[in-house]
Amino acid sequence: MYTSGPAAAMAEVNFIKSYLSSLDSRPIKLPADYVIDPERVGRVPYLLPRMPAPHPEMPKKVKQAQAPGSAKSITVNLKSARNPVLEIKLSNKPISTTSVQDLKDAVRDRVADAQSNKIPLDKIKILYKRKPVTGKTISEILADEPEMLAGGKEVEFGVMIMGGAKVVDEDQEMVDRGASPKAALGPSGESVLETEDFWEDLEGFLAQRIKDNEEAERLRNLFKEAWSSSR
Repeated sequence: MYTSGPAAAMAEVNFIKSYLSSLDSRPIKLPADYVIDPERVGRVPYLLPRMPAPHPEMPKKVKQAQAPGSAKSITVNLKSARNPVLEIKLSNKPISTTSVQDLKDAVRDRVADAQSNKIPLDKIKILYKRKPVTGKTISEILADEPEMLAGGKEVEFGVMIMGGAKVVDEDQEMVDRGASPKAALGPSGESVLETEDFWEDLEGFLAQRIKDNEEAERLRNLFKEAWSSSR
């Protein structure tokens, strides 16, 4: 039987409270395309993302001293094509410690000016691949060539002497140092004229004396033709 009155109303209120309580315990489900109305929410504070934990500092590597004789070395060829024609071979030069000045000193020991004086170092230019070298040591010059830095190879540097020079005769250099000259080796007499080295040396000498490379080359060809026709 249906009854009305305060008791019935109280029962309905209790039922509603119980029903709402059961709904509160259930999770709220929203459709996938649900969009909240920003006007209902208001201004939402922006939270910065959490910073990642800093990486521990890597331990510094301790450089170990190389054992004697373990440094990588390379064979250096110093070449000047003209004025003067010169070729110097330096074997087993340490890559990391051999400096450009060491190369200039090697050239300076083999050349002299017209008055037989030493050439100033600033007049001697070292080239690599036809360009002035950049760097103070061989390792800095070859920094972009790891296969050369591995050692055991040969590298060629060009030599240019500003103002020209002449090659110092090794026997004369020994005399200047107070040593006895060595006995002459190799071809001599007319056989020397048959070598191309003689005519290249002659061209270098002429270029040094007359300060004109083209005229020196012309005179070299003229002298060589005259010698050949006189045989």
